[in-house]
Amino acid sequence: MFSISMINFEFFDFCYILSGFILASVILMFYISKLKKEIKSVKRRYEKKSIGADDSELKVKTLENKIKTLEIALQKQMENK
Repeated sequence: MFSISMINFEFFDFCYILSGFILASVILMFYISKLKKEIKSVKRRYEKKSIGADDSELKVKTLENKIKTLEIALQKQMENK
């Protein structure tokens, strides 16, 4: 039947397979954590750009309103002369 050398061989095979799964799990966890960090940094950059775009739109609208106000004031001054 089975001898002690056969049992030891099976035990070592099991240990090799188990250590392979553990090593693969550790490598996968490091890779996943790296990807999560990259995703967070990309999200931060996107949020900064979208906030900047909102600010730019607001500045443009403010400047347009100022121009309209100045045009109205200029027209009133031209009518008074």
